[in-house]
Amino acid sequence: MTSLARSILQILASYGFAIVLLALLFLLTLLGTLEQVDHGLYEAQKKYFESFFLVYELYDAIPIPLPGGYLVMALLFVNMLFGAILRAPKSWTRPGMLIAHAGILIMLLGGYVTYHFSERGHMTLYEGESSDAFESYHDWEIVITETGAHGAGRQWVVSQEDFLDLQPHDSRTFHAIDLPFDLMLEGFHRNCMVQPAAVPAQSVDGFVLVPQPRSREAEQNLPGAYAVVVEKATGRTQEGILWGWSARGGPLPWVVDVGGAAWSIDLRRWRGRTPFTIVLDKFIHEQHPGTHMASNYESVVTQIEGDTRRQVQIRMNEPLRHKGYTLFQSSFGPKNAGPNDRMYSVFEVVRNPADQWPLYSCIIITIGMSLHFIQRLYGYLKREQRKRS
Repeated sequence: MTSLARSILQILASYGFAIVLLALLFLLTLLGTLEQVDHGLYEAQKKYFESFFLVYELYDAIPIPLPGGYLVMALLFVNMLFGAILRAPKSWTRPGMLIAHAGILIMLLGGYVTYHFSERGHMTLYEGESSDAFESYHDWEIVITETGAHGAGRQWVVSQEDFLDLQPHDSRTFHAIDLPFDLMLEGFHRNCMVQPAAVPAQSVDGFVLVPQPRSREAEQNLPGAYAVVVEKATGRTQEGILWGWSARGGPLPWVVDVGGAAWSIDLRRWRGRTPFTIVLDKFIHEQHPGTHMASNYESVVTQIEGDTRRQVQIRMNEPLRHKGYTLFQSSFGPKNAGPNDRMYSVFEVVRNPADQWPLYSCIIITIGMSLHFIQRLYGYLKREQRKRS
């Protein structure tokens, strides 16, 4: 190993570097907490904790570059791996600290797995309804579906990573070998409304996108963009508007005719599916006497998987767990429903491969710390006994 590599390794494994990283985590947590007051939890989390680098505007005038939470946590993992595990003295007299640090590494690794491989969304069911689909709170996608008789059901998906960074003045074209057309997006807005145009010549079918201020609650933002379909064979173009309101029961997807086949193009929230179906049999709602505040709400559901059916109660602190999916009782509605009104229940759906890793890491840390304290106590008692003798 060269002297340069050895020096870098010593820095990465040092206590001083760990202290700097912990101080940066404290600073990011403080700034992120203050940021969410004005910009909401989702935007603050994206900026401060899911980024490699960020720029903090001190007094909205002085730009200060900072490492993001993702980078700091990754460096903390490296610091602990090298400093507390690989380079730490290995001895039977101090295994507890090695075990405890291994538990912390598992917790950090669990955060990485959760961020990259988990899925989260919600499923809304009225009493008597059933579904195996859930949709994201924040993530969007553009789904192109062939709806004609020939090849009906074939889909192409453009994920939000490919278009959510567009600015209102930007444009981007998407290509697919099997599609008979290219799709171009322009005039993209993270939150907007569709309104009748004052000047018809500057509109699409008499309508325009009107940008709106971004909401603090990210799930309330409705993105939109002008879309242009360019046929590959003829070069003919068709213009339309894609708007996220269709995900809330608004306008139907934009449908175009290309080469005698019908295609729907829909800007919608990302959707996932569970390997089982949930039927909401009954929603139970209890209120505090004399108020409209819920004292308890729970759902009686039937879980269907193949020929297997079982009835389960989902309460606020008692979710349904099955095959890596967890369904939590999230909310309900309508809020001002009468005694005979039909109720709906909202379930938060989570698929997280590292769901139990924090529990495992806490158990490992507890075992390691307990072993360490027992050894230290035993050593202390032996020394005191020697002094007395």
